[in-house]
Amino acid sequence: MAKKKPERRRREQRFYPQSNANPWVVRAIGAVGAILLGAGAYEQFMASHAAWKYTPHMLALGALAFAMSIWFGTSGDPTLRVGDGGVGLDRGTVERIPWYGVSEIAFDPKVDAVVVSGKDESGKKAKILAKLTSQPQAAAWIVKEANERIPKLVELSAESEQKIPEPRADVGDIILLEPLQIVGKRCAATDKIIAYEPDARVCPRCERVYYKKSVPKKCACGASLAALRDPKLVDADDEDEDEDSEEAETKSETEAEAGPDDAKTAAEDDESETHEETT
Repeated sequence: MAKKKPERRRREQRFYPQSNANPWVVRAIGAVGAILLGAGAYEQFMASHAAWKYTPHMLALGALAFAMSIWFGTSGDPTLRVGDGGVGLDRGTVERIPWYGVSEIAFDPKVDAVVVSGKDESGKKAKILAKLTSQPQAAAWIVKEANERIPKLVELSAESEQKIPEPRADVGDIILLEPLQIVGKRCAATDKIIAYEPDARVCPRCERVYYKKSVPKKCACGASLAALRDPKLVDADDEDEDEDSEEAETKSETEAEAGPDDAKTAAEDDESETHEETT
């Protein structure tokens, strides 16, 4: 008996913001602070002779320089997450715009940032910025994932795309996500509440949720949902398509046999009937 392949876990990458300061300046200030702190601590607590009268000032300056290096070396921008769940702001709790909630992905040249606009998981309007100065890889991965999942909503000019770096797999922490919570969500096609998880079908690209008997041929993101559709629903659609094609063929054959004059007369009769009904 063949072994069942394990289901792929949902995952995303966590990107920490980078400082805008020159890294060599930050290292230099940190090194000076460390030297002053080390020398001051030795002079104050470990030397066999009496402490130098300026030792407290040395300790204070060392602590100040070290604090400045930490301040310059960090950024005020939030941590970002990008992956199967969408794009999120990580401030201890994650505020996320799922892929099915994205309305537009654009580039703002004023702040040099990729901007994700849409609605969060609660349905509220939200906007997330990934600045190229502090979050270049987050911006790169947002564009990469969006082009694969919701390409119609990516609105970037050629000039903007050149500014965005290539995404790197070795940047960012891999975070495994919990399975998607389906119960309580509404079907994207009928707005029906999903009360039983096996009744739901999830788009593999944008994670839109559909009721099993209302799965369309294509998701709104453009992904084919043929593999998720109910076989009975597929057969019914095929029958409707066959009937429509037969009607179209019959109509075209009738018009061909009637000839151009008869077709013109029939069209005029239809127009007169429509006019009479209107009056």
